Amino acid sequence: MPKSPSRYSPLVNKALALKRRNIVLKQMLDTGIIAAREYDHAINTEIHTDHDRQRSTRAPYFIEYVKKNLEDILGPSTLYKGGLSIYTTLDFRLQQAAEKAVADGLQSLQTRMEKNNIKEGETQAALVSIDVKSGDILAMVGGKNFDESVFNRATSARRQPGSAFKPIVYAYAIKHGFAQNQLLLDAPIVFRGASKAKDWRPQNFSETYLGEITLRKALAVSQNIPAVRLIEMLGPSSVARFAHALGIESTLDPNLSLALGTSEVTLLNLTSAYAVFARGGQWIEPFGVIEVADHRGRILYSAKPQKRLVMTREGAAIVTNMLESVIKEGTGRKARILRGPLAGKTGTTNDYKDALFVGFSPAVAAGVWVGLDLGGTMGDKETGARAALPIWMDFMEAALAEEAHRRLPWQRKLTRISIFPTM
Repeated sequence: MPKSPSRYSPLVNKALALKRRNIVLKQMLDTGIIAAREYDHAINTEIHTDHDRQRSTRAPYFIEYVKKNLEDILGPSTLYKGGLSIYTTLDFRLQQAAEKAVADGLQSLQTRMEKNNIKEGETQAALVSIDVKSGDILAMVGGKNFDESVFNRATSARRQPGSAFKPIVYAYAIKHGFAQNQLLLDAPIVFRGASKAKDWRPQNFSETYLGEITLRKALAVSQNIPAVRLIEMLGPSSVARFAHALGIESTLDPNLSLALGTSEVTLLNLTSAYAVFARGGQWIEPFGVIEVADHRGRILYSAKPQKRLVMTREGAAIVTNMLESVIKEGTGRKARILRGPLAGKTGTTNDYKDALFVGFSPAVAAGVWVGLDLGGTMGDKETGARAALPIWMDFMEAALAEEAHRRLPWQRKLTRISIFPTM
């Protein structure tokens, strides 16, 4: 009989399992069960488990996310030794589509960077998808390669969203009575500081100005000046509070540059905020676990996500319509080739350090971030439309194909996963 199989399991403590294995091998050598040559080979062989080989192909970032949450809820002992059945929100077909979309997008970006002699470091990307109706997390990719980096850039990385934050500003304006055809002035402006050195002169990415422009058009073509003028009228602190109501958990600096996405957010939070518009104004806390049962079938945990009404159905519909214009005629128009109603927004930060696209269909919301962990540039013109949108499009093509046969909750097959301790 093996000694203390739970304590010495390589899934629980790999170092302790290795130590115990070597003791057994030495005893086998001393008793003549194995020869010295066999002992030397075995003692220098690393321990591998099926879990090690399968981890990278079975939604590893999502499983680590689920594990972290369940450790807090159930405790490590119950989670790892309770013989649990864990039913999750994950859609494995969409997960596979997400992983392929990220891999293909990063390969294309890396090729462009090499061609342009950009050597800032290894590019990374994240993708998260949420069921609009329920808040279920359908797919999650937290980086290029889990085996090389377990850091989850979809849930833990806080990065500037750039213009992908603008829809929150415009949504707050709609909530407070602004019409989408209301005019804003798109012209150079200076905001006076304590001294001339502290004056702020925001610029449009296009370096052109369109004069009087509607809210709808300003959002579609992502002009910066109208967004800054708008947040000045609304009040940055009020916009920050509204963003928190939409599910943004990070600290937001209540200044005018907030309209341009200078405060850091997580991709999961930002995607959850966009889902509010598709959902008719209600925020639902995104979640990954539906139910946990013990080995006797007793329910230990059942998801009860928080919900709150953030804006009216009419207001959410107007914002959605404005975001549709981004794809129909604005910075996201590459996505016009996809079928069905789609809405979303690009985001790009200074020096092309971050590229984002967040958007939704009536059923699925998804967000994509691309960048470098240490904040280097990806190269000239690596915008949200160029670096992130193609990944989003590849994923959404698969998501749209799925919608026809996975919309009815009672027909949905729950995804059961196995949980192992981190090595």
